[in-house]
Amino acid sequence: MISIDWEFTWLDPINHSLVSLWAVDFYNPSNQFYWECQMWEWALYDEEALKINWFTIEQLTDKSKMTLVEMIRKFDDWLKTCTNPQILIWQNPKSDIDFLVQSYKKAWIAYPLWHRSLDTHTIVFMRHLQLWKDILLERGRYKINLDESLKFVWIPWWEPRPHIALMWAKCAAEVVSRTVFWKKLLEDFNSFEIPDYLKIN
Repeated sequence: MISIDWEFTWLDPINHSLVSLWAVDFYNPSNQFYWECQMWEWALYDEEALKINWFTIEQLTDKSKMTLVEMIRKFDDWLKTCTNPQILIWQNPKSDIDFLVQSYKKAWIAYPLWHRSLDTHTIVFMRHLQLWKDILLERGRYKINLDESLKFVWIPWWEPRPHIALMWAKCAAEVVSRTVFWKKLLEDFNSFEIPDYLKIN
């Protein structure tokens, strides 16, 4: 399993660009991938995206950074060092994975991870149901975002400034480990205990 996070120049996987990619091998968490790249040559960007990912247009067009194709090739090589079988884990992975698929196409490499993925939202949602715990609602809809998932496993959330996608990838991996296995995973979170209610009987 690969816990992953990424940054984009906005929301369209065809016309916008992946600009950073961060991942953790769940079963070998010391094996991590983290790189940034310049946005691909014809990509568009949106100012709203820059407010979220804290990149500047100068950073997005910095020619000293590797290209998108170079980053994808590095990522593909890194995947070959990871535990098998492989599936991606993230909070809401579907639309984000589309960016990864499109980036692989630009690199002329066959996408190796198939179409299925795991999401922490569902994992935490189902654990709430098993424990008969109330699920937070917002405007009549379930709200289990990454912040709420972290609170569920007793990790107080903070947003690093600038935004660091690697930390988000680590958070998703830690949520899965604590929710499913009642086990700490990464040293970053060792100081936070696991709630007894997650203990598997």
